Amino acid sequence: MKQFLLILVIVVLVPCVKNANILTLLPLAGKSHHVMFERIVRGLANKGHQVDFVNHFPLKNPPPGYNDMSLKGTLKIFVNNLTINEVQFKTHLDTMDFMLTAVGVKTCETLFQSDVLKNLRNTTKKYDLIITEVFTVDCMIGFAHIFKVPVISLTTSVNLPWGSDRFGLPDNPSYIPNYFMDYSPKMTLYERFWNTVYLIISKLKHYNGNIEIYQASKDFFGEDLPSLNDLIYNTTLLFVNSHFSSNQARPTVPGFIEIGGVHINDPKPLDQHFQELLKTELDGIIYLSMGSMIKTESFPIEKIQAMFDVFAELPYKVIWKADVDQFPKGVQFAKNIHFKKWMPQLDILCSSKVNLFVSHGGLMGSQEAVYCGVPRLGIPLFADQELNIRQAEKMGQAIKVDYNEISKQKILNAAKELLYNQKYQQNAKKFSVLFKDRPMSALDTAIYWTEYVIRHKGAPHLKSQATELSWYQYFLLDVALIFLSILFFTIYVLVMFAKLLLLLVGSKPKNKKD
Repeated sequence: MKQFLLILVIVVLVPCVKNANILTLLPLAGKSHHVMFERIVRGLANKGHQVDFVNHFPLKNPPPGYNDMSLKGTLKIFVNNLTINEVQFKTHLDTMDFMLTAVGVKTCETLFQSDVLKNLRNTTKKYDLIITEVFTVDCMIGFAHIFKVPVISLTTSVNLPWGSDRFGLPDNPSYIPNYFMDYSPKMTLYERFWNTVYLIISKLKHYNGNIEIYQASKDFFGEDLPSLNDLIYNTTLLFVNSHFSSNQARPTVPGFIEIGGVHINDPKPLDQHFQELLKTELDGIIYLSMGSMIKTESFPIEKIQAMFDVFAELPYKVIWKADVDQFPKGVQFAKNIHFKKWMPQLDILCSSKVNLFVSHGGLMGSQEAVYCGVPRLGIPLFADQELNIRQAEKMGQAIKVDYNEISKQKILNAAKELLYNQKYQQNAKKFSVLFKDRPMSALDTAIYWTEYVIRHKGAPHLKSQATELSWYQYFLLDVALIFLSILFFTIYVLVMFAKLLLLLVGSKPKNKKD
């Protein structure tokens, strides 16, 4: 009887979701983006949902419910094959153009020719939900028009400039740094000016990017396809790879859900090989990795040699993610540096022996460092890496060294400060506690809200009324115009009244005595 009552209580009180058919679309061929998507797809499949996952990195042994729809071979895969010259953009505008055109528009045009997307467009299969990415242009949103189902979007970085308007999310440039800028929330007048300028420019560039890809989208999805800029406003939720403890507190709407660190599993014990690698009689371990895409072997020889010379002077064992055979000929290797083509990064960072993480400042690696409580020496290369490192620097967890200013002395000074000034270790541990302190894990949060949208048939009640307003209504420009009109009319009436009074006084008959 007790068991029966317990089951009855669970059935009554716990909201249930039938197994849903979910379509997940990831057009970008970047491994770091895929890692975050895969974690959520796995979680949904483990909950009993059937997930069709359009992506470039199919699994060899996917779990039940996880169905890869492979795009492998359609685009260049970005894994350990980008040289430093390919990501060194001269201006922030160049970065925007690369994201929206070279990565965005061209990716969409190529994928529209793939059999995978053509078969998906023509399928008779019914879906309950679509999950897609907010990163470049929104060509994949056309599938929402085909299947007539709710859409959840996912951003693998902090919120992008064009991610806010579709949810009515306040996006005030006076204290919210733009994705493309390396400012902290506390900005000078100069920084607030340029932060505002780049916010406007980036929104306009994204809007124009959607217009640029619209005709190709219309050719693919059909002549009745609405404007992409209209379709995106029907998105229900936005999952964002941020957390207020390591980014910043900001006003949000119910449809904006932070799931920063969702890709992070509990660290596992290292296997025998890596346990041996981390053994040292020196003072500790420095771990160096520039992420899943950039080859540090492609750095100019003088910068590589400067870094080698720094590590030769430090009494630490250095573990460097790189292919030692691909470094330029002529460099002098330090004996305390050990190279590996691949390493279990989180498990290494969470080892008590690791004292410093030298990184490009990619968000996922940064979150792993925060999770494990390890200070960072940041050498940002492109995109949001400047922003990530700058924020960590403001929090006392990192020191930034510009790539163009790499020298032995600059790297050595930064490394010594991070290794020997205890405040960096203390701050890293402090923010690790804050990052982990949540009512539920990032993955459980993502799954809960995904199922919430399915349970409530798109959950339209989550949407802010701000999404229904025109831009001039949102910024109260029409109201301001009325106020100005009233003000000018009042001033006009007062001026006319004053002139009339002066006229009357001037026309009054003079006294005879005068």
